[in-house]
Amino acid sequence: MKPVRLWIGLVLLVLGTFLALDALDVLDAGTTIDRWWPAALSGLGVVAMITQGRVSLGPAVVTGLGLILLADTNDWADEDLIGPALLITIGIVVLASVVRNRTHDHLSRAPVALFGEAKTTDHGEHFDHSTVSAVFGGATLDLRDAHIDRSATVDAFALFGGVDVLVPKGWRVSVGGLPIFGGYEDKTRGNGSLPADAPLLKVNATAIFGAVEVSDEPPGRASDDD
Repeated sequence: MKPVRLWIGLVLLVLGTFLALDALDVLDAGTTIDRWWPAALSGLGVVAMITQGRVSLGPAVVTGLGLILLADTNDWADEDLIGPALLITIGIVVLASVVRNRTHDHLSRAPVALFGEAKTTDHGEHFDHSTVSAVFGGATLDLRDAHIDRSATVDAFALFGGVDVLVPKGWRVSVGGLPIFGGYEDKTRGNGSLPADAPLLKVNATAIFGAVEVSDEPPGRASDDD
């Protein structure tokens, strides 16, 4: 996701410029940064959606969260908005799961873990897309019995939680996204030896103080085999 990296680089450049101007007594960088840093968060979400070419759960939440925090840091509201922002985020995740399950019953259920654990196994013959979310919990999407015709996507969202996506050994995997004080990792083995026409799974990961992992072994199995 080069546009995302470009955005992060631009934000760092602007931040460095503000700090330099502060050192030269041109402006008060601390006040400016305290008021406008959430704009960088919203911009990151927008850039990610532009890169993906569609509106997806994780970047949309990041964009909305940034706008709410921007209103809070600029005192556009009389009350502290951080708590409501967290509740809104959790609500969006839950509603997105409900809407998807009602409109795409032929596809896999969308596992959502809220303050707990959730696991869904997909057996679809024509797997195309799924979402998996973890908020203060852990969620697993098991695709080892699913079949991809050519390519498919998974939107993974982890907020103070962890998401595991399990795939068959014959799939190619491409993982990218937004790591915000979190991270994502492709732990599959043998991707380099797979043929170019092997089924491709694209994982769009948003990890905010959390982690998204893609593996062809259940958690803990790979380390046991080494």
